[in-house]
Amino acid sequence: MKTEIDILSDRELEIWDYAESQNGTMDFVTEKLSTEGIFEQYRNIHRSYLELYLRIDNEAAKLEILKRLIFLNWYALVEPNCYTRIEDLDKETVSKSYSILNQYLINGKIDTEFRWMLYFYSSWDYTILPFSENKLEALTTFVKDVETSISSYPKNQLPKGVMDNRGQMGIYWISMSVEKKFDKRKPNE
Repeated sequence: MKTEIDILSDRELEIWDYAESQNGTMDFVTEKLSTEGIFEQYRNIHRSYLELYLRIDNEAAKLEILKRLIFLNWYALVEPNCYTRIEDLDKETVSKSYSILNQYLINGKIDTEFRWMLYFYSSWDYTILPFSENKLEALTTFVKDVETSISSYPKNQLPKGVMDNRGQMGIYWISMSVEKKFDKRKPNE
């Protein structure tokens, strides 16, 4: 049985697949995605993640949802919307998710995976600081303390499949080669 997180992930993948099938210039694809409501669908998915986070009690699921929210916040600002399928996320949802993240940092509730993800996102401090400076001290400190000249993600280190079924966040991290490559050699070769 699919969870609500799985359903949102599936919706993300449907949008991803549709948008990937579009051809043309960046402007043409952006206009097409806009007129066909793809950006609005993504805004709704983003809001739905936050609504789900606020509604459930399962801490592991809440952490996964927060990872996806923070990824979408970041990704919407670092890549063109014709590639991300994301445009003009709801500022209230973005702000609330960063506020939750700030509290997770204060309480030491982020896991190892989320820590390296956040280190990576913090290299683009302009995606986070406008929401955190003078408001969210723990998050602002975290972002400002990141050494941006050091690669901070586990390239080819995570088990194969760990990023499967995690929406666009999973697609992105797979494309960044965080998972181990499949070894075709037999164990005794």
